[in-house]
Amino acid sequence: MKTLKRFVLVGAPASGKGTQSSFLSETYGLKPLSTGALLRAEIAAGSQLGMEAKDAAMFVPDEVVNGIVAKWLGENKDCGCLLDGYPRTVAQAETLDTNLTQLGMEVDIVIYLNVALELIQARMLKRKACPKCGETTRNGEETCPKCGTPMIVRTDDNPEAFAKRWKDYESLTQPVIEHYRAQGKVVQIDVVEEGEPEDVSARIAAAVRAYCEK
Repeated sequence: MKTLKRFVLVGAPASGKGTQSSFLSETYGLKPLSTGALLRAEIAAGSQLGMEAKDAAMFVPDEVVNGIVAKWLGENKDCGCLLDGYPRTVAQAETLDTNLTQLGMEVDIVIYLNVALELIQARMLKRKACPKCGETTRNGEETCPKCGTPMIVRTDDNPEAFAKRWKDYESLTQPVIEHYRAQGKVVQIDVVEEGEPEDVSARIAAAVRAYCEK
């Protein structure tokens, strides 16, 4: 039976990655990697990578992101980890593979949330976010269920912004799935109708068990 320590989670915008990332981290004892949090930490620390990221402003070059991720992997090589939001491109995936090989490791499994476009668009219209604690809901709630703050519509949850994000996902991130599918590491979870997140989590757990038993 395979031992899994390095997970990658891939899915389109509004595919439910945030919820399933929490499930995977808790269930398999994984340390989640957030490239955004790592970038902010490097900037706050005043490191060379942080300064490069700060100078890059809105667009952070691959070499900077790759460098920060490589540093994090080296510091956390003894624990299980979950990469959510990275790699976003095949170039990043190839660099990740190289960096892990140098550390004597590899990506063990890629969880691909394949959610129907129509379902994602419907979710986007109902999704709201809490400006205080960051909680995201999917049923149009007016107040945050965690802290009671009035909910808002995310700035990127509009048809025009979503169309751009979807195009980027199709052209840049979907090829990452094929990159790892060629390595036999992709577990695909198809979601074609709305249901409870727990149901998707249960399907992921069953698929991971089957993958380990191959």
